[in-house]
Formats: sequence, C-alpha cells, structure tokens
Amino acid sequence: MKTINPMVLLKLLLGTPRRLFWNVCRPGYVRASLARRSGQCRRCGTCCQLVWRCRYFFQDNGVPACRLYARYRPPNCSQFPIDRHDLTDRDLVSPNEPCGFTWAEAQQEEKPLHRH
Repeated sequence: MKTINPMVLLKLLLGTPRRLFWNVCRPGYVRASLARRSGQCRRCGTCCQLVWRCRYFFQDNGVPACRLYARYRPPNCSQFPIDRHDLTDRDLVSPNEPCGFTWAEAQQEEKPLHRH
C-alpha cells in the first residue's frame, strides 16, 4: 500500500461527508452541477478506492465492478463526481488515469453556500 501525505489524506477523508452534505442538504446544487457535467464513467474504480477500498468493490475479470450496482448504490456513489472538487480529489489518487467526466472550464459553478 502506498503512503499518502497526511494533508492529502485529510482532504480525501473530508470528501465523503462533503458529498453526503450536498446530497442531503443541497440536492438542488447537486442537480445543477450534474446537469453541467459531461462524459461518462470509464470504470476505472478510482472513486471506489479514494481513501479505502469500498467493501462492495471487486474486480470482474480485471474490470472494476460493484456488488451493489444492480440493486442500490448510495447517492455518494451513483452521483460521483458531483463537482470539480470530486475530480480534484480523485486525481490525487489516480493522476495518470483521467476520469471520464468533465465540466466545461468556461462555466462557473454555483456558489453552494451563497444565498441571495
């Protein structure tokens, strides 16, 4: 197992409750951000192993897979990546294998905590 810088580990650890907060408390932000997302999952399995390996993750003939995929996947999994922050976290773990999802650089993301 490779050693992770403590600051990187902390950032990755905070990602899970951050995504849970968005899914539970700010579903409008999640919907808006996902509407601007383009691309598709490349099934690299990196999101299933950001901090630790998910207990439902396995390799099916060398291809990453999920034991729950057909039955139920929690929003943290099924909506990953919610925004560019998730891609940044993901890229800390697997920088040489790009994610299939992107957001257009010209579009600015909604300020999630800013209220008018």
